[in-house]
Amino acid sequence: MKLLIKLVFTAIIAYLLQWYLPWWSVVIAGFLVSLILSSNGLTSFISGFLGVGIYWFILAYMIDSTTNSILTERVSAIFFLPNSFLMILLTAAIGGLVGGLGALTGGQLRELFRKTRKYKSKYHS
Repeated sequence: MKLLIKLVFTAIIAYLLQWYLPWWSVVIAGFLVSLILSSNGLTSFISGFLGVGIYWFILAYMIDSTTNSILTERVSAIFFLPNSFLMILLTAAIGGLVGGLGALTGGQLRELFRKTRKYKSKYHS
């Protein structure tokens, strides 16, 4: 359940940030959600990957369907992909990877500060 909440928050924050910031702002979305909501490294990466990946898949599919696949077909020909749907999947995978790495960074930063507090309390009591 916590994974689903992190996934939804990551997608919503990525959507809001991309109105004003460049494409790499999805890193900030994954970072902030994993920094605020605690989890282990794998769960952080998966929530960031799926949150941004699903968001970018939906966005790329909507753009592709409204433009009648003109740009998607041309770019997929450059990458030697057989159809434009694989280009949409590749776009979602790249976005998911960027969001997942941002979320992993946020989760690891949270763990770093949490371990530091445990370390000090263990030896200073």
